Amino acid sequence: MNRVNLFVLDKRFEKYAKPLKQKALRVFKFLQKRSCAVDIYLVSAPKMQELNKSYRDKDAITDVIAVELPVGFPQKDSSYIGEVFLNPPAVESKGYSLEYALIHGILHLLGFRHEKKSDKMEMEKQEKLILEWLNSKY
Repeated sequence: MNRVNLFVLDKRFEKYAKPLKQKALRVFKFLQKRSCAVDIYLVSAPKMQELNKSYRDKDAITDVIAVELPVGFPQKDSSYIGEVFLNPPAVESKGYSLEYALIHGILHLLGFRHEKKSDKMEMEKQEKLILEWLNSKY
């Protein structure tokens, strides 16, 4: 069974919590994952800048950060794939939806990358398919 823990670290973003948790569970369903667990955090711009500096050595606010567990790090359980941090205002300023940013973060935790053009194209294809499926009547 898939599990999503969603933490709101900035009260302004509480309205996004329940819909994003449901969407994350649907992303796993679309990808036919049956035993994944993820922690999702909705964070302020200063917190996101701090995380970006810590994890990516970039001193700037960003929209989404996906953090996999380092090799050898004790896992919460075998289904745990990592953490996704979202900053809603940064996502919106880039002109796309929180759902898209969520999908992007989850795909990173599942091994998708976009360093090479072919990898980027595959990841974007998956993002589009998932987003269309999420927004369809089900």
